Amino acid sequence: MKIVTPPLPSTTVHILHDNTLTPDNREKFIYLAGRYGQLVKFYNVEELCGDKVKELLDFMSNIPNLPQSTATCYRFLIPQIFYDLKKIVYLDSDIIINLDIAELWQIKLGNRPLAVVPEMQSYVPTNPLHYLCREGFVKAEDFFNAGILVMNLERLRREEKILTEGLQFNKAHPECDGNDQSILNYCFATQTVKLPQKFNVLVEYARMNNDFATADRICHYITSSHGRGYGLDAADAYNRLWLSYFVKTPWFDAETIGRLYAGVRCAQE
Repeated sequence: MKIVTPPLPSTTVHILHDNTLTPDNREKFIYLAGRYGQLVKFYNVEELCGDKVKELLDFMSNIPNLPQSTATCYRFLIPQIFYDLKKIVYLDSDIIINLDIAELWQIKLGNRPLAVVPEMQSYVPTNPLHYLCREGFVKAEDFFNAGILVMNLERLRREEKILTEGLQFNKAHPECDGNDQSILNYCFATQTVKLPQKFNVLVEYARMNNDFATADRICHYITSSHGRGYGLDAADAYNRLWLSYFVKTPWFDAETIGRLYAGVRCAQE
């Protein structure tokens, strides 16, 4: 999970992680950022917010269908972790930014808690897909993907009680798909700044609709049971974009390529 702060005088990537981040991968992140004259900082959320993470996980353990992962909590803790910042850009880790990130950073929030891309703009059949929309809790045109957010931290620090209400709603509605995205939508769907599709192109659904434009876009390689994210088939524009960046990283080595190839073969079988 990544967070990007203002691009001037440089871009600082803040990586939220747990105890599974290895020293080798940490050094690779530092090397990669340094190659481009940028900065990277690391935040072990389990160490920084251990009590709060445990409290959230204990509460969520009683919510059906909620993924029991420490990382599920991270988005809720960002306002506290970055207590001295007014705004951040939150990014999931399965994203390629193929535009100037300053465009996203410069979005004006006013008093709104979030700036988001509604899923309907990315071809997602929101009404049948999401419980909140099917049952009328959130309008389909308001439901957003939470993988890319511009977050008003000053406003969100005042909304901790609302997020707790969102968790309680998920507990009371076991039919809900019950992830952090649903909780954020339940709390804030009607209060967001709506962004154009280019700031969160869901690759899986773009492929289904023969939309293979990759320029001036943020491409989100989210997958579901019937879709795929990235692969080795370079005939696909999204794969080519991913490969073009992958080969520039310290993770481009024989071992990683072997794992990718084995994973693709397994998925195809």
